Amino acid sequence: MLAGQTVLVVEAEYLIALDIQTSLEDLAAGEVIIAQSAPHAREMLGEDWHRYSLAIIEVERGLPDNMNFAGELGRRGVSVIVLTADAELHKTLSPGIPILQKPVPSEALTAAVAAVSALQNE
Repeated sequence: MLAGQTVLVVEAEYLIALDIQTSLEDLAAGEVIIAQSAPHAREMLGEDWHRYSLAIIEVERGLPDNMNFAGELGRRGVSVIVLTADAELHKTLSPGIPILQKPVPSEALTAAVAAVSALQNE
């Protein structure tokens, strides 16, 4: 499904990030880059935005940098999937951004990646 694409995962909990990485590798991601926060991701990315076709970002009300980073990536043409434990967060995000409620079953992540991939291929 991901056919060798590079995916960015921004998730504070490293074990959760590793679980997501495993799911993405099962979907044939070429490389999965893990960052613990938006500032960490920005530092890692530099001006190399074009390498990433997909970003999976943990977003919470207390993490405005992550929310802003998700929007920034979307404006740069990177597809974004949001992870959150905040059931009410969908009210504050842009329509059309897939939001997955944590804990995220691998089937739900696979379905979101498939939906985003279908939009990329239109």
